[in-house]
Amino acid sequence: MTATDLTAQSTGGRLATTPETSRAWWFLGTLAVLRNPVGAARTPVVIELTVPAGGSPPMHVHDTLDDAFLLLDGEVVVRCGAETVVAQPGTYVSLPHGVEHTFRVTSRGPARLLLVHGDDSFLKFIEALGTPTTERRLPPPGEFDIDGETIVRVSAEHGAPIVGPSLDAHDARAHLTGDPQPTLGAINHVSLEVTDLRRSEAWYTNALGLVRLDGEVGEDGTGHVALLHPQGGWVLGLASGAAPQIEHVAFTCVDREALVDWHTALGDRGLEPGTITDALYGSGFVLRDPDGLQVELFAAPA
Repeated sequence: MTATDLTAQSTGGRLATTPETSRAWWFLGTLAVLRNPVGAARTPVVIELTVPAGGSPPMHVHDTLDDAFLLLDGEVVVRCGAETVVAQPGTYVSLPHGVEHTFRVTSRGPARLLLVHGDDSFLKFIEALGTPTTERRLPPPGEFDIDGETIVRVSAEHGAPIVGPSLDAHDARAHLTGDPQPTLGAINHVSLEVTDLRRSEAWYTNALGLVRLDGEVGEDGTGHVALLHPQGGWVLGLASGAAPQIEHVAFTCVDREALVDWHTALGDRGLEPGTITDALYGSGFVLRDPDGLQVELFAAPA
């Protein structure tokens, strides 16, 4: 037996953990994995916290805990007191006790934070409200939700009273870009008006291999359909009309939050964006250019 084997025996296996052998909880929409080995010292506490895209805790303040984390994956905008910083992978953030702070995940995917704490007050908070899990993924949306009153009460009981709202998406993006206007992606889909809807649907289905995603065709042949290209992921809209023409062109927003930001920004500029509508294949709204042509902004479902 080697010296290493003898050391492992003498410490009862408390030398190391992997994500799979660590205790974990689904905690307020996040995945919290305690990296301290079972039986080892509880402090300093090391927690691997995975937060979904758009995740943002309420503004809070730690009575005695100096909060700190190393960002492993994703992008996070952090607000602490009067300061705001953008954390990228490799950024280490230190948040002193007694100063209110929050953050927001601004990357398209989840962020992974390695928390390092000198006391176990936050870990006790997780243990009080979290649901133990053996799965190493984010909790299903909407499951294990806890009412706001309970969160406020238990947070205060564990030395982290809530003092304000979460970091707003619009504010976070404004800090990222220096401009609150979100970006637009490529053209998402084109909608055509056709004189014979059934004939055109059959033609595009046969010619390009499209399949119907949504739509309704009346007995008189009028209506609309949305056709999906299964491999390419793009959509062609067809609507009945008196003459063939392009009905509108849709530009991509990265998500529904960006879509809402665009809707607000256009309204602030004195334009008149239409109402946001939600469907199985995504969300969008339409506005008209000076010639009356329709331009749609569209976000695919999450």
